[in-house]
Amino acid sequence: MTNPVSYNANQLRHPRSALASETYQLMTASVSHLRTRKSVILLDQVLEQIDVIDQTPYGENILKGAAELCRLNWALILPFLEASGKLHQTNDFIVPWTRLACELARQDIDVAVTFIEQTPTAIEHRGAASLLFWGELALESLIAAGSEVKMWKAARAYLIEAAAYQCGYPLSRWKFFLDQTIRIAAVSATAAEAFVQMGNRMCLLLTDTETAKWVDEGLDACRSEQELVNFFSGTSLKALEARDDLATGIALKDRIQTLTLICEAALGRPVKMQSNIALIGYKGFSGGAATDGRTIFLPDTVRSFGLLKLMALHQAMLLDHSRYLENGGKFFFDPVPIHVDADKRLIELLPGLLTEMKTALNTDLPTTYPHKLDKKIRLPLPWWGDILPELINQTNATIALIKKQASDEYEDVPPEVIETLLAAMMAQGERDGDALWEMFREMLDNMVFDSPDAEELQENVRTFFYKEWDQNFSDYKLDWCLVRQRQANDDSNDFVDELSTRLHGIITLLRRQFMKLKPERFRKYRAQPYGDALDIDALVQAHVDMRTGSSLSENVYIRRDKRIRDVAVLFLLDLSGSTEEMVNNRRVIDVQKEAMALMAEALDALGDPYAVFGFSSEGRFRVDMFSVKDFSEPYDEKVRYRLGNLEPLGLTRMGAVIRHAVYKLDGISATVKLLVILTDGRPYDLEYGTLDYAVADTGKAIREARHARIHPFIITSDQKGAEYLRRISSETQSIVLPKIESLPALLPALYKRLTL
Repeated sequence: MTNPVSYNANQLRHPRSALASETYQLMTASVSHLRTRKSVILLDQVLEQIDVIDQTPYGENILKGAAELCRLNWALILPFLEASGKLHQTNDFIVPWTRLACELARQDIDVAVTFIEQTPTAIEHRGAASLLFWGELALESLIAAGSEVKMWKAARAYLIEAAAYQCGYPLSRWKFFLDQTIRIAAVSATAAEAFVQMGNRMCLLLTDTETAKWVDEGLDACRSEQELVNFFSGTSLKALEARDDLATGIALKDRIQTLTLICEAALGRPVKMQSNIALIGYKGFSGGAATDGRTIFLPDTVRSFGLLKLMALHQAMLLDHSRYLENGGKFFFDPVPIHVDADKRLIELLPGLLTEMKTALNTDLPTTYPHKLDKKIRLPLPWWGDILPELINQTNATIALIKKQASDEYEDVPPEVIETLLAAMMAQGERDGDALWEMFREMLDNMVFDSPDAEELQENVRTFFYKEWDQNFSDYKLDWCLVRQRQANDDSNDFVDELSTRLHGIITLLRRQFMKLKPERFRKYRAQPYGDALDIDALVQAHVDMRTGSSLSENVYIRRDKRIRDVAVLFLLDLSGSTEEMVNNRRVIDVQKEAMALMAEALDALGDPYAVFGFSSEGRFRVDMFSVKDFSEPYDEKVRYRLGNLEPLGLTRMGAVIRHAVYKLDGISATVKLLVILTDGRPYDLEYGTLDYAVADTGKAIREARHARIHPFIITSDQKGAEYLRRISSETQSIVLPKIESLPALLPALYKRLTL
């Protein structure tokens, strides 16, 4: 069919049929209520379309359909005529298509307009044979929802998503999703729309039963409109955790380190890898594996580790090969040969993967695979994922632009540092250039310490993103806080030396006491049911019992077990500005440092692995962790200098600090793991919100630590501390010091009690 052409409606080259004139008159009458300028423009556009369609072989049926739609609503006519001009179909198609559009219009005009507008896209991706079923599903969902449930937004979203064949879902799968959407729409129309637009990708690897349970959990757990939207869009941690709990298979979070090492070994360079949650909702993203040219994105849950490994390695091949970007700007982009080339190079590198590919497919591959493959395949192979040239080009262009902007403002910061930071921020999901620039400036301003030394920035500062609990929405803000870990200043000072001289006797006594806590090589257990030697006393007693008619005891052995002390502890020292306060002519921070020095001497004698960090904050992008002693370091002169140099700095964003401490302890092999927090006040920071918000986030972080089998203990000198400590966690051990001066004597005693 000829596409509409531009012409002056008053200079027609052919006579207009009676049907065309009648349709135009109907349209004229239907827009009479509109403003003159708007109606004139609209009628000119309609007239142009009518005169072109009037000359086609099936123009009669189109115009009849247009007239019927015009009687329903004037807004339908122009989209209908424009879509008709793009369809190369017979009357057998036009008639039922028009009828379905009318039926949808009787349910909702906006849905009908969307159906008409998306028809060309649906034919392109799904074929004419599936078109009516695609539209009928929208109609059925509107009817099933009824007038009381606001389903029209979700129905429109479905028509757009399903027409474009997002995620490769068959229409039968979409039918199931629409059934779930009706349930969600009964509670929140906006959340239902979000589920259709983005949240359905969360269910890519879930069964229908698992998906229905996931929807149940969202409806039960969310109380506010915003909570529902966050959950069913798939952007909240609550949604991710619920999905992962239901999914059967391998969790990415448990294997990401292994996968990173495998890909780094294959490429011979560092690789960044993370969850694909940041790409949910991006145009063309199906919910599987992908890359933005710098980061490999993988699903949170996959059926098997073998499949997850194939996904990661395949994307690594794409990441390492830029040729596939050459076709990115073309109108027609065929990713299949690019995928095949990536697999070819992967098999050449690791021939044994061919067997794993066959297993992942659950069917035999062609003998010529991957050198030849039928390009008619519409669904990707399990490990292929998506190639998103626009995403890659956008990432490259945005980073290049911001690097140029930053070159003048941050002359001392190396371009590679800027690029690394930007790539990490974009991997979290932020793609808007202006927003990235503002976030980047805020982050970099905060990362530059007292002297903006580029070498210090590169070598001594490590950055980590952490979530934060928002009690207002009962959900996490993902990647909300930036924790900066750096070594404390190790310039020489006399703090610890003077302390050692002044408290020599106490230190000697502490070291002796803690040395006694070292376990003996073996401990003897008598009267055991099994062992490596007979217990003569127990054997005699058993014989006596038998003579007197009692049953013969089997506990007649001696067992010698090797006793191993397996304890690790991390100390967090509050460095907030309030520790500058004087108590009995001594600063609070100096008392804390004295207590920590005594504790370090005791632990050095005992041998328990320990780490010491000071912490302060100034907003969510500047949560500082100052390493005094890491687990792998000895208690030497440099550690003593670092401890002596700690000074009051900022505020107390405690949740992020605790989460980083959990991360550090997670990497330590120990049966018992302790987290001891020394603080002089309540959690508080810029933008941290109310006390309730800060306490809720801190409490959530404490519970996360307990869930990770880490035992927190909070020591505070704040006399009002008992009130908020109970709110932080009633299950967590804590103590409010009546006098801060008692801390040096109390801390070693508390440690002995906690570990014995």
